[in-house]
This record gives sequence, structure tokens and C-alpha cells, in this order.
Amino acid sequence: MEGLKNIREDAVEYQLRKILPTMPGVCSCEKCRLDMASFALNRLSPQYVRTDAGALYQKLNNSSQQAEVEVLKTVIDAIDTISAHPKHDA
Repeated sequence: MEGLKNIREDAVEYQLRKILPTMPGVCSCEKCRLDMASFALNRLSPQYVRTDAGALYQKLNNSSQQAEVEVLKTVIDAIDTISAHPKHDA
């Protein structure tokens, strides 16, 4: 639906961009990155916003250490799971 945004997508993508370069043995092709992102997003509660002001408000709320750790842990789980079982040939 146009006009809605799950701001958790930004948080997950940020963590993937930050973590994957530190893991040279893990495939970071587009297919694997999308699998990792969808794995993580399906395990995090969605946070949809409709406006830029709503997005800013939610991002401020999610800047707590607990929220950041939750996203980080979920992204690491996604990386571990997808890299162990990639959906493509090596």
C-alpha cells in the first residue's frame, strides 16, 4: 500500500550494511541480503508510519538501547540462518 512504511526496514538494512562487511565468509549477494532482511523483519514487530513526522517520532522511540539490541540480535540470527542455508548455489 503506497504511503505506508515499516521503519523497521531501515533499521534492518542499516545493521546488514554495518555487519556483513565484517563477515567475509558470508555471502552478501542481493538474494541473500533480501532473504536475511525478510527473515529478520518477519521476526520483529512491524512499525508502520504514514508521514515523515511519524517516521521521525518512531525512530526517536527506537533509538533506545533495548530496541537497537533487539534489531541487532535479530539481524545476526538472520545472517547465521541464511548463510547456513543459502537459497542459491555457491
